[in-house]
Amino acid sequence: MAGSHGVEDMLGPGERDGAVSAPPVGETPNVALGTALEAGPSSPKAVADRVASAAPCDVVVVADLDAPFIGPQSVYGRGLAEEAAWRTAIRVAAAVAQAAPRPRGEGWAATLAELTGGRGDAAILGGTRSVLVILRSEGGKPRTLVVAARRESEYTDAERRAMTAAAARPEPRDPVIIAALEAVAARTGVPLGLLHNGKMMWAAASLWRALGLEGGARLGRAFAHGGAPAAAARLEEACRTGGPGADLDVTLLPGELQLLQATRPADVARSARLDELAKKWRLSPAERAELHHLMLGLSCKEAAARLGVSPETIRGRRKQIYRKARVGGAGPLRALLDGVTEDEDTISSSSSSAAALA
Repeated sequence: MAGSHGVEDMLGPGERDGAVSAPPVGETPNVALGTALEAGPSSPKAVADRVASAAPCDVVVVADLDAPFIGPQSVYGRGLAEEAAWRTAIRVAAAVAQAAPRPRGEGWAATLAELTGGRGDAAILGGTRSVLVILRSEGGKPRTLVVAARRESEYTDAERRAMTAAAARPEPRDPVIIAALEAVAARTGVPLGLLHNGKMMWAAASLWRALGLEGGARLGRAFAHGGAPAAAARLEEACRTGGPGADLDVTLLPGELQLLQATRPADVARSARLDELAKKWRLSPAERAELHHLMLGLSCKEAAARLGVSPETIRGRRKQIYRKARVGGAGPLRALLDGVTEDEDTISSSSSSAAALA
């Protein structure tokens, strides 16, 4: 191994939760969020230009879902300031992942109000009349997320179809190593990542969780979390400087590649246990994140402060977790999270007192 680093120390205050506020739509000119986005028909900029040509738009945000995370280097925005554009993409990606829409062919499109069950578009983009969300797939994999908005009118069905067609990108040729790492991570849950020329190229969802980023959503290969860009930058810096630590192994590979693995056994085992229970109980991504907060022993107020939501929202999520797990409260649930086996009589007798503490 070439080096090792402490993953928890890579994150600054507030980066683990990445709460996002709704940005207002401004008069910002076209904004490229990274020089790499300027080139080629597959770049987010090229997609945004084609979508804007298909129908008038006041705002267009395009995110490359082949990237390891949604952030400044994978998002192009027109009509929004830089940070507002990629944070908008994160919020919409989380909404799409939560809704899990069934694609029709290679493209899917719906207004944000349709996607979120009528909660309205102003929560994502203030001052807009309609927000259209487009998810493009090639080869059966989600590759492009488009958020288009305008202030004065709704998008017609014909415009939706034209914009969805305009968002198409050539099907990629995945490097063999990424396909292999994806298979290993999916099978074992090992928190792996891959850097190329010192930049994050791919990361398993388990690596982001090992970095402390609970509650994010995965869409395509991209991880949607407000803290991911800063976490990736700190990880890249740690790999360059070779600082001290014992929680991250770095292996040099041919072709300017670096293979990363978070190695703290407790974190890996904990994440695998939470994933196992979330799948067994059919928890939503938000409930999976709250399961982590429960395991940490956070109160409703503490968990709400981390996520920027109300304590009542947290209480509602916890009630759903208790119902799906068939336990009466936080106490017996924490016993399950710790791997402690209790018989049904013990769980039932402690339910009322545990519910009061929750």
